[in-house]
Amino acid sequence: MTDLMGSTAQELLAQVLARYGSIDVFIARLHALLDTPTIERPAAVAPAAGGRHRLAEPTRRRPMTTAAPPRPSG
Repeated sequence: MTDLMGSTAQELLAQVLARYGSIDVFIARLHALLDTPTIERPAAVAPAAGGRHRLAEPTRRRPMTTAAPPRPSG
């Protein structure tokens, strides 16, 4: 039975060693990236009520008419 995880782990180890030279340098790099402060973005502010996307007040329904539509003039 072939160990698929073993070959993948070996490939990862080979790439890490090729790029960083040792596991210790790679782990130190990870710690440095994790320890850098996060950039904090300002909090989102809720829009004021009554903007142009506010829901319109419900209107009364007009009854359907059975009259013919107006004829075009001309």
